[in-house]
Amino acid sequence: MLCSSTVKACDKEGAGLTAVIRVFQDPLLRYAARLLNNVTLAQDVVQNTLVKLARRVPPAEAPSDEVRNWLFRVAHNEAVDLIRAEERKKRLHENYASQQACETDGGLCCDDAGINDEERLVLACLTVLTPLQKQVVLLRLQQGLSYDEIGAVIGEKSGYVGNLLHHAVKALAAEVKRREGENRHVSV
Repeated sequence: MLCSSTVKACDKEGAGLTAVIRVFQDPLLRYAARLLNNVTLAQDVVQNTLVKLARRVPPAEAPSDEVRNWLFRVAHNEAVDLIRAEERKKRLHENYASQQACETDGGLCCDDAGINDEERLVLACLTVLTPLQKQVVLLRLQQGLSYDEIGAVIGEKSGYVGNLLHHAVKALAAEVKRREGENRHVSV
């Protein structure tokens, strides 16, 4: 079931590829950016997803739950492929760097302007989750999808989604508590 703001957008947009893109592009970009922790790579993922959509969707297709679920599934698969490719590149670069015996300052800078310290802490703790747990948490909390809708996106049953969320929340809570304890100890 589409959320009410999406339904209103659908009414305004009508049907067709352009309407589908206008309704789902921003939520896909937010999802991919959090999944990848990189806005530029997320834009690539969403672009690839929308290209696949253009090849799949009939010209009169209207934004729907089915289209949304398909889009999030394709975006997830694109992101996973990109993560794997980036990990391979990273290993190659690390091997080359160690062979050359040179040190570099690497890393990604993620602009998290507009979020508070608590949100920043929780987002930083997402690294303790498995990729599937991270995907389910982001779909639930960031996109507001139901268990059934998340199940449709990841290709699993809603009961398994609930199980994943339960374990992910426990892991996140433990990591947040651990990091807060470290911060209190350091500031005392």
